[in-house]
Amino acid sequence: MAELPPELNPQNWSKKRKWINVGLIAVQGTLSPVSSTLLAVGQFQVDESLGVTSSYISALPVAMFVLGLGLGPLYLAPLSEMYGRRMVYIVNFGIFAILNVGCALVHNDAALIVLRLLAGLTGSAGPSLGGGTIGDMFKREDRGGAQAAYGFGPTFGPAIGGLIGGYIADRAGWRWLLWVTAIAAGVTTLASALLLRETYAPYLLARLHGKRSAPTSTGGFLHAFTRPLRMLLFAPISTAMSFYMALIYGILYLHLVTIPLLFGPIPLYGLFTYKWANGNEGLAYLGAGTGCLLSLVCCVLTLNRSYRYLCRKYGEQKPEYRMPFMQLGMLLTPGGLFMYGWTAHAQLPFIVPLIGAGIFAFGMLITYICIQTYLVDAFGEYAASALAATIVLRSIGGALLSIFGANLYKSLGYGWGSSLLAFICVAALPIPTVLWFYGERLRARPFLY
Repeated sequence: MAELPPELNPQNWSKKRKWINVGLIAVQGTLSPVSSTLLAVGQFQVDESLGVTSSYISALPVAMFVLGLGLGPLYLAPLSEMYGRRMVYIVNFGIFAILNVGCALVHNDAALIVLRLLAGLTGSAGPSLGGGTIGDMFKREDRGGAQAAYGFGPTFGPAIGGLIGGYIADRAGWRWLLWVTAIAAGVTTLASALLLRETYAPYLLARLHGKRSAPTSTGGFLHAFTRPLRMLLFAPISTAMSFYMALIYGILYLHLVTIPLLFGPIPLYGLFTYKWANGNEGLAYLGAGTGCLLSLVCCVLTLNRSYRYLCRKYGEQKPEYRMPFMQLGMLLTPGGLFMYGWTAHAQLPFIVPLIGAGIFAFGMLITYICIQTYLVDAFGEYAASALAATIVLRSIGGALLSIFGANLYKSLGYGWGSSLLAFICVAALPIPTVLWFYGERLRARPFLY
């Protein structure tokens, strides 16, 4: 950044220009996750329309989309570090819009599954690159609020999809779930083409010197493309954050795709259900959605303040000053899971398990935002690749638990099924404490970016 002329440095932009960029990437980062769960509540219609009888195949349109969201950053993050963020956002989201048109027109399950995978790959630009873009524009002490506003979409988006999907499917049919996505994505692509500005400093510097991309050789090209996987495998901080992100994001998707089990109109697998019908089962997504909304407000009001307080207290800036807030989120996450599972098992009034889901989502989003912000702080100009590494594993976790989630509750019930996941979260609780004491030492280890 220091080599850029001040007028070209995105960190010197006006607040208005910065927040227009944040708004556009936040919309992209929300629409893709919304699309991920839209079909979850319309899945019974999809199965009937396309003749699907297997529960595993029934879960694949959601699972493959989530998998695509995870695999996409493996090529999108390096491309954004070679050719800039703006072009990657616009081109991929435009293709995402077209692929959703294809999904709306299919007549067999194989075509739907393949197109959903491709839509996930191209739609992952917003959910994967936004953290890096915010790091480009905001200084460390200011980026917490922007990360919170952006992080709301990738986590709350799936809940929005579940909330509105039930009503759209019930009144207009499942194909309109995809038409709505295509229309929204098309409008967003047009707005991005008109208003989105480039933020990545090395690319801006390369353009200033008359170069077409940041790498100047084939070796540089290949090195950039393998960076996310190398960071996942050989950068301990990236590895630890990625595995925990995979766990909590997988649990979020398991919760979202199994909402119809607890609140749907038809009992399945001998499990209790509240028997909400006529699209109203989508209202159950408000439990996690409300938790995400409250968490967003909490992070906007306190994340920057807590970081600045610790910087003043210790007289220096360190990425590890995000850890106390992250520890709070990690404590709340398993508590919410225990409450959700056992109150559903006890068949208590519906509001009680929804409060448990809200507590889980509240803690999960705090943790998610802290991980995003910590990785951006720790890896600087390579933040997009570091975030890509976490997104790969988190989406694999989401895809796997989307496929096997119903069978987990079928085998263990709501109580022990949720408790199994909560116990895994409890085992991960020491991560922020370990990084508080050893994070700086781990970051100092040599790694060839």
